[in-house]
Amino acid sequence: MIENERSTQDRAIFENYSINIFMPSMCSRPIAKEIDLYQMIYESNLDIKLEQILIGLTKDNESKKIREAIYRFLLYLQHAAENFWVTFHKAKTYQDRLECYYQYTKNQCLATEVLIRDLNSLSDQDEVKENLSSILKEGFTF
Repeated sequence: MIENERSTQDRAIFENYSINIFMPSMCSRPIAKEIDLYQMIYESNLDIKLEQILIGLTKDNESKKIREAIYRFLLYLQHAAENFWVTFHKAKTYQDRLECYYQYTKNQCLATEVLIRDLNSLSDQDEVKENLSSILKEGFTF
């Protein structure tokens, strides 16, 4: 009986701890369009490879259309992250939490595919000289 109570207490402590330890520190203010794109990339808590790709892309191409495509991508990722944490906290089981994470990663992949498509359409207009699709796919793989 005592072991069962302790097990329940340990599980409650672990669940509270695990929720807080994996929650990224989100910017408390909404991202405004006037914010520096480099700052947005940094505050988005991206995978380091993707962060480097976006920073390099931004540095190498001053095109307003490319910056807008990256901006839309970052806003979508921010929205997906916020939705993840809302549904994660409502989940009652670890299976539900894993399903939340699975949906979140699918949303990240979808956002990346949209960014690749947008950048490819810009490259067709001779604004981007390299094959951005292969660069992004290489840097953002699971």
